[in-house]
Amino acid sequence: MATLTLPDALEVLREDITRRWLAGVGAALGALAPLASTEAGGLHTLVGRLGALLRIHSTEERLAEARALGRAHGRERYLAGFGISALVVEYGALQEAILESLESVGWVPELAGLRALAQVLDAGLAEAVGQSSLEDERTARATGAWLHQLLDHAPTVIYAKDMAGRYLYVNHGFEKTSGKLRRDVVGHTDFDLFSPEVAGTFSGSDRQVLDCGQQLTIDEYVPLPDGPRVFQTLKFPLPDAQGRVVGVCGFSTDFTESKRLERERDEAREHLRRIVTQLPVVLWATDAQGIITLFEGERLSALGLERGAYVGRSAFDVYRDRPDLVAATLRAQEGQSFTLEVEMAGSYFMTGISPVIGPDGSVMSVAGVSLDISERRRAEEVLRQSELRYRLATLATSDVIYDWDLDAGTIEWSELAAVQFRLPPGVPRRDIEWWTEHIHPEDRERIAQDMRTVIDQGASHWTDEYRFLRGDGTWAVISDRGQVIRNAEGHAVRMVGAMQDITERRATELEAKRRAEFEQLLIGIVSHDLRNPLSAISMSATAMLRREGLDERLRKGLGRILSSAERATRMLRDLLDFTQARLGGGIPMEPRWLDLHELTRQVVEEVRLARPERRLELECRGDGHGLWDADRLAQVITNLVNNALSYSPEHCPVRIRTQGLRDDVLLTVHNSGGPIAPELRTCLFEPMKRPERKGARGGLGLGLFIVKHIVDAHGGVVRVHSTEQEGTTFQARLPRQPAQLARPGVERSVTP
Repeated sequence: MATLTLPDALEVLREDITRRWLAGVGAALGALAPLASTEAGGLHTLVGRLGALLRIHSTEERLAEARALGRAHGRERYLAGFGISALVVEYGALQEAILESLESVGWVPELAGLRALAQVLDAGLAEAVGQSSLEDERTARATGAWLHQLLDHAPTVIYAKDMAGRYLYVNHGFEKTSGKLRRDVVGHTDFDLFSPEVAGTFSGSDRQVLDCGQQLTIDEYVPLPDGPRVFQTLKFPLPDAQGRVVGVCGFSTDFTESKRLERERDEAREHLRRIVTQLPVVLWATDAQGIITLFEGERLSALGLERGAYVGRSAFDVYRDRPDLVAATLRAQEGQSFTLEVEMAGSYFMTGISPVIGPDGSVMSVAGVSLDISERRRAEEVLRQSELRYRLATLATSDVIYDWDLDAGTIEWSELAAVQFRLPPGVPRRDIEWWTEHIHPEDRERIAQDMRTVIDQGASHWTDEYRFLRGDGTWAVISDRGQVIRNAEGHAVRMVGAMQDITERRATELEAKRRAEFEQLLIGIVSHDLRNPLSAISMSATAMLRREGLDERLRKGLGRILSSAERATRMLRDLLDFTQARLGGGIPMEPRWLDLHELTRQVVEEVRLARPERRLELECRGDGHGLWDADRLAQVITNLVNNALSYSPEHCPVRIRTQGLRDDVLLTVHNSGGPIAPELRTCLFEPMKRPERKGARGGLGLGLFIVKHIVDAHGGVVRVHSTEQEGTTFQARLPRQPAQLARPGVERSVTP
């Protein structure tokens, strides 16, 4: 060994050096020794590489590799938690282990080799220390940045001030809440930033913390631009490295919403207390011996008692005159829970009684709630009376009343059903199947479909007529009216209705219809047979009037014949219109777009020719166009004008006016004759009703009746106004385009 070079000796003694180094490190580092003993560690690599490093002739290359090994070792030890002092200890222990190992084998010192070894170890140590410091600095910067990010994103306001109250730090929460940027806050005091009132509050709590040297938790009420806020603030002294207080730090959390919720909770609790005390109930409780401990509730007033009455007294003493309540108290003390209805001082209470059972199974106390059900009892009595009235009403009417449960298919019938349906005794339950089977087969499908449509489409009423099989085998004609009852979701659950036997009425109507048809046929035959001879008379009289050389006496006679024939023709026409209107067939209408002004001029001119001795005045205003039947309106104008001429003095004019409004056109006919008697005005438009007046031309009294039907058929209305001073005025209001008629350009027959 004495002749070996230092590199060779180090390679030979590598294991001995390692063992000695680990022993030295273990003695120096204590608990950190196991971390330093890992075989993958940087110094293990350095020990194994020492021989090779010393053989490198270039000092720069040798030191560069030593520094690389040192950097790796320094990073490894930093990550393992070693400090710089531990690194120095490790390198010192390694150097001591090398010298001890060389000395133990008698190696002759080689100064050049030792110098190179010292350079390698010093370079490695320096690089390891530098790398550890660098890693420590990086970690510190990262930790500071992480801590800064943590404080900035904290959901609270964080700040620090020095002893003079100047802000040293504020986080983003402070900026967001105060609306002030960090650069504008740091270095300034509360009095520079806030109102004197707010600044005084903040600085006062800061001074309190600095004076006592302990943390302080307070609620701070701060007026901010978006409204007042409540902050729960924790402030504590800020010490330096020597433990001296150099400032104050604070954490403020916005508790405005929590305070609001707390206030609302308290208000709700108070509101609930008021509700409970104002409900129509009596709250009470007793202990295990029956001593009353609670007696509250709004309904105490109904009993003539006050809150807290009977508290401290025995229930057996209070209820000694009420055996039922004494028995209930005993049942509760035995552990039974139950309800009972109690009458007290004229009021009725539904009382729920519940014992409170202890851990050992014994009754510790009894609690009860008494609900005032007096109104319900009265409502039940009203319902009973209503049911009684309903039963009496069903007995008094001739209708059969039924109540059909749509889901169950069951029907409840009134007592009259057996009589009306002529049912023998012992008929089984009359449900929906029984009802359906007794409807005539020809009506059954139609009734079922119509009823299902009403139920499914959300309607509330159903009416129909059908034939129904009685118990004696005869068929009755039934008029059925049903009311659909729905639940809150709109689902039909019941139908309540009435069935009326209209068999006799239908037979009477059928007989009346046959008579009316016969009357109409008879009148048609008569009018047709009379119209031909009247036409012949009119044509003959007209032809004779055209002859020349007739004397005046004969001409007047022919004129009277012609006038009488025309009047008879009008009477026949009115009679036919009256018959059609009275029998329900209606007056046929053929509407077309026309000008009422022009139509009125034509009719008035025709009346002038027939009555040249009378003066007619016509006035037309506005737009007179509309959708009407020209012939029928000409009939209305003729009847009204002739009526005015018949019931007015010959020297007085008859004034006719047509006036166009926005949606209607008015036709007005006025004469200066005497007023219509009040008792006649109510029936003036009925058939065969006309005033008897001297000088008036006779007729059937159907003119105004037909006028009203024609105006009604056009969707209009006719009125009359008659006084001694103003005379008599008939006014017909005609819609320009009645809803039941076609639009302009479309013609069709319309029946009113």
